[in-house]
Amino acid sequence: MEKAVLSLPVEMAEEARQETTERAALKTLKDNVNLTILLADKGNATVVLNTSDYKQKISSLLEDPSYRILTKDPTDAIEWKTTLLLKKSSLTEETHRQLCPADSRPPRLYGLPKIHKEGVPLRPTVSNIGTPTYQLSKHLSELLNPLTGKSAHHVKNSFHSIEILKSLKIKPDDIMVSFDVVSLFTKVPVEESLTLLRKHFKDEILALYKHALTSTYFCVDGQFYEQTDGVAMGSPLSPVIANFYMDDFEMKAIEKATHKPACWYRYVNDTFIIWPHGQEKLTNFLNHLNGIHNNIQFTMEVEEEEGHLHFLDIDIYRKMDGSLGHKIYQKPSHTNLYLHQKSHHHPANKHSVLSSLVHRAKALCDQASLAPELTFLTNVFKQNGYSHQQIQ
Repeated sequence: MEKAVLSLPVEMAEEARQETTERAALKTLKDNVNLTILLADKGNATVVLNTSDYKQKISSLLEDPSYRILTKDPTDAIEWKTTLLLKKSSLTEETHRQLCPADSRPPRLYGLPKIHKEGVPLRPTVSNIGTPTYQLSKHLSELLNPLTGKSAHHVKNSFHSIEILKSLKIKPDDIMVSFDVVSLFTKVPVEESLTLLRKHFKDEILALYKHALTSTYFCVDGQFYEQTDGVAMGSPLSPVIANFYMDDFEMKAIEKATHKPACWYRYVNDTFIIWPHGQEKLTNFLNHLNGIHNNIQFTMEVEEEEGHLHFLDIDIYRKMDGSLGHKIYQKPSHTNLYLHQKSHHHPANKHSVLSSLVHRAKALCDQASLAPELTFLTNVFKQNGYSHQQIQ
């Protein structure tokens, strides 16, 4: 290595030496069986854990009664049943050919560290690509998608939520509140979801949904587990079925509430409301929500004293005229690391990072918040190696 860099200019030679040292250090970390390296759940960070600590956290996750130990690998049996159900269905021959599994591999569970939460718990995630029901789940999610998001309470994304906020007014005694469903995907009631699906699909398609939703299993360190309820994090069907179930849940919950919110807007498991009935009745409303189904339990956050509330990646705040301001919110654990200018990627990829973040700022920030956000992004881009000309 040293002989190869001697002919280079001093700065290039030093850069080559530094890169070689970094690569060697990374390889040492990777080869160390006592360490586990993972992406953080949020914040674009890399987390290094003691392998023993990581395994203990995984073991704690698996103590949940939703998981049951299996005595053998069910992959072949599930692949066979998937093929059989597809043959019995009226799907076209081409669709059957696309969905029919072959040489399937078992799903693998891993945990993503939630560095923004105390104790750094893990978010259970299942890698489903190549599993017996993966292609089927993708197809079923496409069938179900048109039936979700029809509710007036549905939020498509952050950009849609901004359009909603622009139409809202808040009174001095109103309270801004956000609700979050605890571990929604792994808690979605499968039987109730199938009952709702029965209203929209024929028995043969319903059988495919039941198979995909009840064949949730995974492997951890050679041991196989079955998930007895809920849907798997990582399945293409999970977010769609969760949305589908919650559409029905929220409609019934609001209808049966003694005191109702002035507005209710939900994105998957996160809900924003304005509450006009005072703090005591708000607690009663939370108890009402948590009393509807044992699986669906909400946590609640109330606006800060300064009149700010975080919803999705937006900081919502009160204005003097009763309208709602909005700007980008990032968790304190966010690293501000993006595709570096010196990385070996096509220039168009790097340009898209800058342009997409600027577009996001312009879409999510109100007029008062945009200039500070663009100044902040300018500094972040410089930290990631971009020149003034590229930023401009």
